[in-house]
Amino acid sequence: MSTYTQPQRRFKLPAVTAGLLVAALLTTACSPAQPSSSGSSAAPSGAVSAAGQVKTVPAGTKLNIWYINILTSYPAWEASMEKFASEADSGNYTATTVGTAQLDTQQNISQADQAIASGADGIIICDTDPTTWGAEIAKAQQAGLVVVTMGCVDDISNYSVGTDNSKYGQVAADQIAKDVGEDATVGIISTDNATPNQVEQVNSFKAYIADKYPKMSVADWQYDQSQASTAATKMTAMLAGHPDINTILCVEGNCPAAAPTGLREAGKKPGDVYVVGIDTAGDTVKAMEDGWVSVTLDQCWFSSTKLITSLIQSAKYGNPSSQQSWPITLNPVSKAQISSYTGCPESLQPTLPSS
Repeated sequence: MSTYTQPQRRFKLPAVTAGLLVAALLTTACSPAQPSSSGSSAAPSGAVSAAGQVKTVPAGTKLNIWYINILTSYPAWEASMEKFASEADSGNYTATTVGTAQLDTQQNISQADQAIASGADGIIICDTDPTTWGAEIAKAQQAGLVVVTMGCVDDISNYSVGTDNSKYGQVAADQIAKDVGEDATVGIISTDNATPNQVEQVNSFKAYIADKYPKMSVADWQYDQSQASTAATKMTAMLAGHPDINTILCVEGNCPAAAPTGLREAGKKPGDVYVVGIDTAGDTVKAMEDGWVSVTLDQCWFSSTKLITSLIQSAKYGNPSSQQSWPITLNPVSKAQISSYTGCPESLQPTLPSS
């Protein structure tokens, strides 16, 4: 059994949530998982509706919603889970949180089984591999749960909330063209070549530059398995193999933290290579402040917990949204902005229409 504690973040939490998160949950990742809950137990579910086997309950019933955190060691995931927990009382739900410190799909599926067995009303997951998760999602839906995938876009969950992957590639390309030039030579680092949302982001970037910035090119695409140490090694090798690379695009969150080591080992100084980060984890912020990372694309879906719980509640109350996919915007943050950045503003978050 291993436990994880709240990792330090260098970005500032919005004032409305900062005080609440001081008392955030310390979740145990073990087998079986030991969930933490806030609030009272959920009321029993009622009859099965015709919409996706969701078991409806009377409007206003306090629901039990599980947040299954696939990467508790990553600050943005941890902050998102804490935000979910802090909103439980005002949102009228019981927040149950479990997770794993490293990517462990089978353990996360086991945690989803616990949610089903507990009579949960909804679960929030990130199905990094929809094929592996498919049977579990169907199992939860047949049991009457509302399944929302967060950060991992699919078409098999009740609702999918995550980065607009096509837009990601476009925003990244436009930012590079503006700051580096339309003839930039780019190296890309992602988790692997199979994680669907990352592959779509990379392919979107390639297609967009081919159309809008034909002089911009991708010289290399390497994979780091979401490990900063691996990203540093790949970054050094990438620059050695392609000395013309003047831009590195990080498509996963541990890559930016590798920039100081990876670039230094390649004989580079801060600012020699334009690095596009992702999210605002502490090491990313530090690398930006030190000049190793030039800009970061903050994924606002990490802050979309109010939207997600509203989707679950609407479905459980018999008024489900007809929109399955909810693409969430990105917020580019420069070095000049990072020291005072408080996260994606609520104005960038979509909301359900008032009933």
